[in-house]
Amino acid sequence: MESIKKNKKSLQLILFLIGLLILGYVIVRSGIIENYQILFTVSIPLLILAFFLSLCTIACRIYRWKFLSEKYDVAISWHDSSIVSIASLFYANITPGKIGDLYKAYYMQKRYAMSFFDGISMIFYERFFELMILFLAACAIVFIELKGITVIILEVTAIILVLLFFFYFKADYFLSLLEKYSSRIPLLKKIPTDFRIRKLPFRDIVGVCIITVFSLGSEFVRLWVVTLAFGYTLNPILLTIFFCLSIIAGLASQIPLGVGVMEASLGYFLILLGVASTDAMAIVLTDRLISMYFVLILGFVFSKFAADQYNGVPE
Repeated sequence: MESIKKNKKSLQLILFLIGLLILGYVIVRSGIIENYQILFTVSIPLLILAFFLSLCTIACRIYRWKFLSEKYDVAISWHDSSIVSIASLFYANITPGKIGDLYKAYYMQKRYAMSFFDGISMIFYERFFELMILFLAACAIVFIELKGITVIILEVTAIILVLLFFFYFKADYFLSLLEKYSSRIPLLKKIPTDFRIRKLPFRDIVGVCIITVFSLGSEFVRLWVVTLAFGYTLNPILLTIFFCLSIIAGLASQIPLGVGVMEASLGYFLILLGVASTDAMAIVLTDRLISMYFVLILGFVFSKFAADQYNGVPE
């Protein structure tokens, strides 16, 4: 077990270093180091608006967790919903595949005695609809132009969505198979026999989907406002499509935070929209600073607060 943890941490470190190397290369090639003054030409009022939209995204995620918790018969407070939602942003973003998001299930079990598997079910709904909306928005690229890398990204995402969708509706069947053959396969013995994906009624599923649309929508608008702050009025539909593709690319890379891959892909797409290379990198770095990097720091602070108050940091 100890060796597995060491290998996992080593893999995370290697992936993160690879991401930093990619980011460093992209920054150097963009020319922003020589023209750093562009960062001081940004419109402050618009930047404040973009930061407010970043907070709106966080607020939507807090409300979504509270909404899901109540649907799973746990009356979580706004205070605790804020702690678990924001703290999980740190754990999710520093781990490949956002596996650290399981912190939320651990927290709910520790704080509210909720079934760990109900927590996993809630996380499933969050991740599935986020991925589905990103995929559907990114698919609009077919009306523009399909290139090799975008085709690969969409194909991989489509496969993941189909597998998740199929697993959701056939979860009971798959779990019964696991129970049947668990005695023969050592690895399956570690899976608890009471593991179940607890499904929500259609009405509640629609509610989760709507909240997720608002959450991602505020992110799309935020990026558009950041481009405005640097003096570019870009087509918001095209910008949203390319933003979704860059997010999916970052997720597919398995690099924590999608660092390097996200910046490189979004910068490339902005250049396709007519943004100068230096300006594109300035926009990307600014947007990432007020969204992902800010969220990471905020999540770290809240994770420490949760650990001190509830002893809720997972092993």
